Amino acid sequence: MRAESIAKIHKRHAFLSEIVKEYTNLEDFAREKSEFFEMMGVKVDSGEKCVSLYFQPDYNEYEQYFVVPTGGGKLAVSHIIWWQNEVCANEILNIFTGERYDDDDAIYTNY
Repeated sequence: MRAESIAKIHKRHAFLSEIVKEYTNLEDFAREKSEFFEMMGVKVDSGEKCVSLYFQPDYNEYEQYFVVPTGGGKLAVSHIIWWQNEVCANEILNIFTGERYDDDDAIYTNY
């Protein structure tokens, strides 16, 4: 189950990364893509440090991705997500290393 979930998460991350890669600031991204995501049932929240994209693939599941500015002047999708894992526990997870975090500050440094 976990391997299937992580494989889908990797696909969503790649899909989002393709959309985000041409943007240089959070405001433009949120303004131009909010309606697109909302039409697909994805909740978009804008903040000063990131734009979050909240997916609910199933009734008791969620995945929250974060669009963040990089040091190179572009935007990227963080490798850190919030999600409800296979035992229904909330987790902050690096989707590529499997590392778990207690604090969401890692979102801004892993992309």
